Amino acid sequence: MEKVRVKILGLSFAHREGMNTAWMVQYALKAAKEFGGRISRVADIDTEFIDLAAKDKKITPCLGCGHRWEMTERGCVIKNDYMAKELIPKLAEADGFIWGVPTFTLTVTSKFKIFQERACAPLWKGYLTNKPCAAITVATLPLGGQELCLADLNRMIAGAEMVPVSWLVGAPGISGPPYGPDPKDDDDTVIGVKKDKYAQWLSVVNGRRVAEFAVMLKLAKSELGDVYSRDFVQLYHPHYVHDQPWDWHRLNKEDEAFMQRMETPKARKKRLATAKNANRKQRTKNEEGVNNENSCN
Repeated sequence: MEKVRVKILGLSFAHREGMNTAWMVQYALKAAKEFGGRISRVADIDTEFIDLAAKDKKITPCLGCGHRWEMTERGCVIKNDYMAKELIPKLAEADGFIWGVPTFTLTVTSKFKIFQERACAPLWKGYLTNKPCAAITVATLPLGGQELCLADLNRMIAGAEMVPVSWLVGAPGISGPPYGPDPKDDDDTVIGVKKDKYAQWLSVVNGRRVAEFAVMLKLAKSELGDVYSRDFVQLYHPHYVHDQPWDWHRLNKEDEAFMQRMETPKARKKRLATAKNANRKQRTKNEEGVNNENSCN
């Protein structure tokens, strides 16, 4: 078996740099890296963390221009921000992802929403397709909407044709009481999730699962060789793409005809009964014709 190299990219979509969400994403990346040490015979795992709260990592909001539909480039007209210049190439390079988004108003942050809209360009190019991703979130309160935020995150992951590998629904953390400061006392100096042992455990589980699936997929691709590049879909599935080596979105004519003829049990029973009655009437008619001929003779 040929050894593979796997890259796991962790992204924090928090508004505050280096705080709770960033800490949990890095915690999960540590677990992924440790897993790599256990399987070093078959794979090397590299990790990278990006805190999108940093001032030099600004993502420009989507303009809604529609250029994502261009079939040749599947590009974006925004070419000079951090996402265009640096983040999109990193998305293409990565084999798996850990996304951390704090819970704001029971859902994801505006920073993640901007990324989500701008992700159309790398999405159409296949930079996210079939790649494993786990979800992490943090809220101030124990019932702060973490599960709702994780549901939205996982919906994006599945909708982007990535592989959702989060154990349960992801890793929900608590940054406020009883582990961290009350919001009115939060001066950005205390990372409350450092005391949330359950969140840390879930971060380890989810980080490791991303690494496991990324390694398995990379090894599978290596074993498949040109079969993967020739017969497996490499990019997101817009319904109008016809340049795939395998025309994935249509059955062959025989299978299509078979499926269109398929009946429900009740419809088949009704059709057979109708045919049986028709045959019975035809036999009766034939017998009556024979009897009439015999009578004439």
